[in-house]
Amino acid sequence: MTTVRRRIAALTALLAALTLIHAAPARAQAPGDLLVRLISVYAQDISESGHDELYLLRRGNGLVWPGEYPGISTAQNDCIVFDSSRADCPEGSNVRAAGDHNINWANLVVAPNTQLTLELWDEDLVGDDKLGSLGLTAVEGRRWDLTWAKSGEYSYRFSVAVIRSPYP
Repeated sequence: MTTVRRRIAALTALLAALTLIHAAPARAQAPGDLLVRLISVYAQDISESGHDELYLLRRGNGLVWPGEYPGISTAQNDCIVFDSSRADCPEGSNVRAAGDHNINWANLVVAPNTQLTLELWDEDLVGDDKLGSLGLTAVEGRRWDLTWAKSGEYSYRFSVAVIRSPYP
């Protein structure tokens, strides 16, 4: 019984450490840093029947959203929101709040005027599909509605804003 308790304690400590590692920022924050913040994701049409498993990468720096791999299961007409306004969801869409079903907040900390390339991917069993990529420059106060679409196959709209980081 003591061995079982030790193993449970070790596993609990490991899980706690992994949680702290996952929550740590990707780089040290500096005064004046900006947050490139995902506001919403709207799936007007999806690339496969049923659901796509979406994830967003920053070229050269890895996973931006969701906070953990695999991608988020997304159906046609889903609108995933990361703030309370829900303003970017079309009327009649299936609104899903961040935090539901492993949908994690998506904040990317960058220095002002950093040029980023964001890539949208669909997870598959045999080789993931790159749905598209877009470049943007992090300037405080800017906002974009980024659209990845392929006629007759899929259409996704990501709303992204750049704000001053509230973190020290």
